[in-house]
Amino acid sequence: MQPGSVVFRILAKSSWRFYRQHPAQLILSILGIVLGVGIVTAVLITNNSSQRAFALSTESLYGRTTHQLSGANGLDQSTYVTLRKRFDTVQMAPIITGHVTAQGRVYTLLGLDPFAEADFNRFGVSMAATATANQARSQSQGQSQATLQLLLQSNALIVGSNTAQSDSLPVGNTLQVDVGGEQHLANLVTSFDSDNPASTAGLMIGDIAYVQRLLERANKIDRIDLILSDDEAQAIRAAIPDTLQLTAAASRMQTMQAMTRGFHINLTAMSLLALVVGAFLIHNTMTFAVVQRRELFAVKRITGITARTVLYSILIEAAVISTFASLIGVALGYLLSTALIQLTTRTINDLYFVLHVQEIWFSPWLVVAGLVLGIGSSVVAATLAAVDAASTSPVQARQRSLIEERTQRVLPSVAAVGLVLMLAGIALAMLPSQSLVVGFMALMFIILGYGLVIPWAIHAITHVLKNALDKLGVVVSLAVGGISRNISRTGLAIAALSIAVSATFGVDVMIGSFRSTVDQWLKTTLQSDIYITTPSTVSTQSGQYLPGNSRALAESTPGVRSVSTGRTIDTRTSVGQIDMLVVSPHAHTDEGFEIIEQATSTPWDQWQEPSSLMISEPLATKHALQAGDSLDVFTEFDGFKSFTIAAVFRDYGSSHGKLLMERSVFDEHWNEPAYGSLGIILDTPETQEQLVDELRARLSTAQQPLVVQSNVAIHAQSLAVFDRTFEVTRVLRWLTVGVAFVGIFSALLALHLERAREFAILRASGATRSRIMQVVLTQTVIMGLMAGALALPLGWMMSELLIKVINVRSFGWSMSSMMPVGSIPETFVLAVVSATLAGLYPAYRLSRASIAAQLRDD
Repeated sequence: MQPGSVVFRILAKSSWRFYRQHPAQLILSILGIVLGVGIVTAVLITNNSSQRAFALSTESLYGRTTHQLSGANGLDQSTYVTLRKRFDTVQMAPIITGHVTAQGRVYTLLGLDPFAEADFNRFGVSMAATATANQARSQSQGQSQATLQLLLQSNALIVGSNTAQSDSLPVGNTLQVDVGGEQHLANLVTSFDSDNPASTAGLMIGDIAYVQRLLERANKIDRIDLILSDDEAQAIRAAIPDTLQLTAAASRMQTMQAMTRGFHINLTAMSLLALVVGAFLIHNTMTFAVVQRRELFAVKRITGITARTVLYSILIEAAVISTFASLIGVALGYLLSTALIQLTTRTINDLYFVLHVQEIWFSPWLVVAGLVLGIGSSVVAATLAAVDAASTSPVQARQRSLIEERTQRVLPSVAAVGLVLMLAGIALAMLPSQSLVVGFMALMFIILGYGLVIPWAIHAITHVLKNALDKLGVVVSLAVGGISRNISRTGLAIAALSIAVSATFGVDVMIGSFRSTVDQWLKTTLQSDIYITTPSTVSTQSGQYLPGNSRALAESTPGVRSVSTGRTIDTRTSVGQIDMLVVSPHAHTDEGFEIIEQATSTPWDQWQEPSSLMISEPLATKHALQAGDSLDVFTEFDGFKSFTIAAVFRDYGSSHGKLLMERSVFDEHWNEPAYGSLGIILDTPETQEQLVDELRARLSTAQQPLVVQSNVAIHAQSLAVFDRTFEVTRVLRWLTVGVAFVGIFSALLALHLERAREFAILRASGATRSRIMQVVLTQTVIMGLMAGALALPLGWMMSELLIKVINVRSFGWSMSSMMPVGSIPETFVLAVVSATLAGLYPAYRLSRASIAAQLRDD
């Protein structure tokens, strides 16, 4: 018996010679792993980059802040003056934040007091002026403070050097900024270098007094940042009234991170689906590579090499190939992430908060994760082929039919295992759990289980339909017979394509159902004919408040029947920071929200009673709240006060929840008479266009520019935001289909090369080249039709799981399932076209091959 190292060296040389002679198999093996790992790595990098950018920008805003003091709707700046006098040794600084638009880009605007910032170190100790030549530059430790002192100049703003350079901002000159539709000229006096440039991406800083004027905050500030010891925190808590609250600075960041958690998990799950499809491809190509060397392995077994050694050598071969391919996949993921980051950032800005991601954060752990996923899935996928090669006796190695006979014998057992996995997935989905991980485990179990059932289903279908299909002619008979006789090949190819197509179908159903539900919700919610708001800098933020005479001007317009008011306030509750919508509804039309759970038979009457409010479905779902429960809300007059939940309403405007309070109830606990929007119902809806123009003309006399839109325009804009939200999902879905295309191309090429002798016999018997191409292409079309048909049940199960389980756990939204028009035909077209395109090259190659070479016994 030869030493182990020598044996493995011999087998390694044998593998190398094989792949040199058959480069197509090597390329296809590598390509499948590259695509699968690339998609997963791209999503991991995207998630990591967006989360890292958020963490850095938050750190830059907070600096060394340990606590924050805030009120129910901001603070009067006199509160800061009082605290500063009483606690003169405590480090504290007033803060205002908002958003402005400049040169078509949205920037976070931060208002600071330069005299109070010395100890907070918000942007790193190397924050140094790099502005115009006539500005003095200090190279001492006081450079950071010196830079902030420049804010005392008239209308001064400063910006990070990285942002100034990337956005071509005119440092040292004036810059036009848009705040709520109003144009202002600011002096961009300097830029500064930060220890971590990414932390200041998209950030502009101004003196707090100037920012107050820009944002029209009067004498209000957002919060007071403090650096406190435990004793100082206790002293301030004892000194402040119940209407103010001192909280740890980290709590706000944790709340905002929780908003996007479900979104990031969804992206990761979609990418893992591509890896699952890639695993079928890897198994296909590795099996083919093993089958082509069955006789070679038999010879080696006769010479004394053990079955275990053959097994290990094949697994090592898979590990080496997958390591090389995974490294390329990680590099591909890095390139793909640049596009995914843009789509993801836009979605986060639409749904959650403004986020600037200017750097790709490529952690070494992401390389490790990509390698582990790629190598692990490849070795697992190659195990079956390795076991088959090791367990085959040398005498049977030349008998291809034995492989198919053995495969057909184990198909029922494999299908049974698949059925058990599917049942386990269904059981997991039905567990009373809010865990997203459990939900995605259920989805993966169902997908894997269904994939294991498909080969048995294909064999059964072809067996049942054989007699009927034989009547359609010899071409169809040969094509169907080839599928059945080579089920070890065709079964896996159809399974890989079915899973990818089912993902497309399932996501289509989910998005279609969601879009239809949102469409209907908008029709219910947008009861007014015309809406008037202030211009909003970003979609995630409400605009400034309307001028006080706007309502009177609207009500006095001929043709206006009723005017409602609304405003949104960010309020603190016992379950975290929640947006609260304050509404003064139209008379007799207050049911502008769909109630899905109510405490009494008259929820709208109860809603208008003192200390009552409604909550949205996501808030109820995520915090296990229901109608009749109580919720503590931090009010301006009384601090935390208990409110009764009159009802739960359907809402798709926020994934982290929303409160709904009637205006008269709000006025009892807040001194905020302003409103941010008007809803107008017309006497005659047909005059909508004319009245939109008239309202614009009437309200143009107000000092602040206003936006006057019809409900039709708002409806269309809302659906446009919805469509942008799912662009990332669509991209990942088509990348998954691309992996499946490579898989079926690999399977068909392998299958037809294995059947080269069979087709050579047909050619020798008189079959023309065109007839050979007809047989091969007919077979691929039938495989595509089978893949499409089998994709529909799995796709429907996936959509139900996405809609009823994963979507609810991710975002708290419930919806009804519906089949989008054209989804079923599109599924069949996608499957057939993919299979046909994948079969063109194998068909051409077989029809052009030499008969003598194909018949020659190697």
